[in-house]
Amino acid sequence: MLSFLAFLPRPEGGTIKISREWMEASDWFVLFTLGTLLFLLGAFAMWAWLIWRRTTKPEPHIKLLMELEEESAGEARTTTPGVEPETRAPWEQAPDWWKKVDH
Repeated sequence: MLSFLAFLPRPEGGTIKISREWMEASDWFVLFTLGTLLFLLGAFAMWAWLIWRRTTKPEPHIKLLMELEEESAGEARTTTPGVEPETRAPWEQAPDWWKKVDH
């Protein structure tokens, strides 16, 4: 508002007389802008709180899924990287059968 008033020609006798309608409109604009800003800040704070709450206190079925995922990740880390687990059928040959290495 002040930058807008800076471009108006200033009278010789002092400050510019602004009509009451313009003052009320500028006051309402400031109040509306502050209200919108506070509403958005509150909405983002609520969103952040919900995300934090869901990660620290998950629902029982989500907690069970997270535990199962951690167990499978732990099992994957305990296996040796060079040896893959026996997942092939009994009639399949080992991938390196041609090397004639005893298993």
